[in-house]
Amino acid sequence: MTELAPRHTDLVVRVLEKHWGIKDEPTRTHQGVSRATWRIGNRYWLSQAEHFRLAELSRLAELQSHLFRYLKEEDLALSVPKIIGSRTGNLVVVEAGYVWCLTCDLPGFHPEAGDPETYNVLTEGLARFHDVLRTLPLSESLHVASGICVKTRQAIDRLSADGFVALASDPCEGEILHMASTWLLPRLHDFERLPRQIVHGDWTPRNVLFQRVEQEARLTGVLDMEAMAWDPICVDVANTCSTLLMWSGLDTLEERIGNVIETYERMSGTFLERKDIHTAMLARWFCHYWDWRDRLSHGEFGHEVKERLSLRISSVLSYLESHSH
Repeated sequence: MTELAPRHTDLVVRVLEKHWGIKDEPTRTHQGVSRATWRIGNRYWLSQAEHFRLAELSRLAELQSHLFRYLKEEDLALSVPKIIGSRTGNLVVVEAGYVWCLTCDLPGFHPEAGDPETYNVLTEGLARFHDVLRTLPLSESLHVASGICVKTRQAIDRLSADGFVALASDPCEGEILHMASTWLLPRLHDFERLPRQIVHGDWTPRNVLFQRVEQEARLTGVLDMEAMAWDPICVDVANTCSTLLMWSGLDTLEERIGNVIETYERMSGTFLERKDIHTAMLARWFCHYWDWRDRLSHGEFGHEVKERLSLRISSVLSYLESHSH
């Protein structure tokens, strides 16, 4: 987590009172690396991001607000955080060179990536959320960005250009990127032809909330809409598979990944090709590298991720060498 000087706490206090009339004490949390996240009393969360992201975050705030209203109107058993408009009615505000957004707290708990019981609930919840996103009405003013289905080929073109300079200290960084590019290129044609819809883009245990209903866990809250995009549904399923691979610490990974895919197929009625899941796993982390490379070139938050970016790609490549055909 980026350490902010004490003056930032004073700044947050001023921003809260000026734009929302809130005087609760802010506490910096460890949630999120692309921004600073502040806990405001026990009712709100405040995000603080760099000014250069204003257009992106304004668009995402409009989309999240629209999704919040739709979930309420349709009385669906899923929630996203409500964005609290400022005194002037803005969903995001600019102050002191930062973009700020205030949201309400949602009830629930974050499931553990290392708990094998997490993944059925996580995947069943994903199928329900995809159903919501598939039927979400969009106006012309609500723009949804293209996802990795478009960005992967663009990223490969960047790598192919002359003058590549490594971002981190890993001497194998360039080699890892070229290996990923070589693996992806012959598979992109089929991947790019898959049907697309709005997807979450970062479907992991840390971005959802569970609640216990009659002693059974159920996914009730969805957080962090920053990666929402037009993409094949297998992109979100692949994120869950990547979580199993990199963060669960569980054994029999191939069986567990197979269970995730089968659970999604059963809940959604949609067949998923393993090869598309594999392509999405690698494409996601390949694009993740380039997204962060651009952001770190002029951003304040998230520099601690720099040394990990190529390692994510390497982890997926190692898995694919053993399991893709």
